[in-house]
Amino acid sequence: MGRISFVPAAQMVLLIAAILSAPCTFAFSPVSSTNVRVSNHIFLSSTADDSASDGPFESYSPGSSLIYKELASGEGEPCEDGDVLTVAYKGKLFGSSGKQFDQSDKWIFKKAGGNCMPGFDQGLNGAKVNSKRIVRIPPELAYGSRGKGSIIPPNSDLEFEIEIKNIAKGLVGSAKLFGEERILGGLAIIAFMGIVPMLPPIPGMNQ
Repeated sequence: MGRISFVPAAQMVLLIAAILSAPCTFAFSPVSSTNVRVSNHIFLSSTADDSASDGPFESYSPGSSLIYKELASGEGEPCEDGDVLTVAYKGKLFGSSGKQFDQSDKWIFKKAGGNCMPGFDQGLNGAKVNSKRIVRIPPELAYGSRGKGSIIPPNSDLEFEIEIKNIAKGLVGSAKLFGEERILGGLAIIAFMGIVPMLPPIPGMNQ
């Protein structure tokens, strides 16, 4: 009869730990709690409606409250805290330099999950799939007085152009955040090592 070999428990634990601890990169490191606050005044300005006033957005100046302009309203249900968002974005310094410091065509994060700067997260409140926004973020909701190396000076206001590509909820969102490729790769390794038998025994083998 064919025999199924199992990986010892200790090796199984090490394998699963390796899969779960595989590097997961984030576009923005969390801001120190001393620099984090929730904005109480978020002015909304939408170009989806030609009658909307651009005044508050256009008059944004360093140190103002977080504000965004909606370039496209999107469709479907708005995102909520705990949802996993897939976005494309470009980030630049707000002001005279306007220097771009980061961009991505696909970045995945959990809303209100603490894995991105508060201003980026708050600037997407109520966003839908295919929403496009320009978000202007004051320093205390970004990198604060510390800045970020030589890329972002201390006390910098930031501006992001963001497009929502996908909103996932529940287990689907958790799988997307963890990484479908990592999950499939982990299952393949487990199957290969005999933890999960995938094929019937070959006649004549291991008799």
